[in-house]
Amino acid sequence: WQSCGFELVRIGSKLESRSGCYTAMAILPLSKQGEALRQAAHQRLARDWQWLQQRINVQLVLPFDGDDSQLAQEDWRELAGFAFAHRPLEASLGALQRLLRISRLPLPALRLHLQRQQTPAQYIIQLGLSGQKTLLRHWRHEVAEALTQLDAQHCHQWRAWTIRCC
Repeated sequence: WQSCGFELVRIGSKLESRSGCYTAMAILPLSKQGEALRQAAHQRLARDWQWLQQRINVQLVLPFDGDDSQLAQEDWRELAGFAFAHRPLEASLGALQRLLRISRLPLPALRLHLQRQQTPAQYIIQLGLSGQKTLLRHWRHEVAEALTQLDAQHCHQWRAWTIRCC
């Protein structure tokens, strides 16, 4: 697929049950807009790869030389989608890791899962939660709290956008 001009822009973090392979998305741009999409999507994958590779057993070199010290608008969109809508945690890993890096809040459930990589069963008990659904709600609450702490007005705008769009 690479020899045909396709470029990897997304890779799943869980093995497919039938094939035992990771899902992947590669695109071949056919227009200027397609090229812009390819470039942005590949850049996002490269930006997130340092965290994704901890969960994906694939040998890829995806260098990123941009600024990764602040949340970009795409991070705010992903985090708002996670906190206020139904975006999965796995689809938001890079943005969540950047949020943890800059937030001054404790965010214990997210940090246990993403930084210490404990299993949910371990910290569901540790945090006194009743199960997986409660844990997911807790993660979403922690993200909403961190976004509000970073910039309450910006958080409110993204929450409104999420409600309108989702």
